[in-house]
Amino acid sequence: MLVLAVGVAACGGGDSDSADDTTTTRGTDASTSTTEDTTSVTVGIICTTAEDAAMTLVDAWGADDRAAGRRCASEAVVDQMFEVSGAGNTWTDEGCDRTDPGVPVCAYRYEGGAALLTVEGSEASGWKVTRLEYLAD
Repeated sequence: MLVLAVGVAACGGGDSDSADDTTTTRGTDASTSTTEDTTSVTVGIICTTAEDAAMTLVDAWGADDRAAGRRCASEAVVDQMFEVSGAGNTWTDEGCDRTDPGVPVCAYRYEGGAALLTVEGSEASGWKVTRLEYLAD
């Protein structure tokens, strides 16, 4: 990951109070900018639907790609999902239930059970899988 720090001084007198210190972190799938007033903005590819977040995580798990999984899932969920290999998985997408407004649960069925992925977020800020629960038949 490349970290680039840039200090910009205002014109006229070089007053250090008028400097705007900015730190930009650039990765392969997102960048974050932070200024002195601790404002933070994340720019990058987001999952725009709950279905997209769940599918991105499951596909990343099957490809053994943790970085792709973190794009649309919390670190804890990625760690839990990647405890076992996803190579060759035969999970079937059963869709997302939106019974609880704003907190969809997406289900994937596999031989012997199912996985329920709770997804939180919005279209504007992006969706992330925040909980993973396994159910046995």
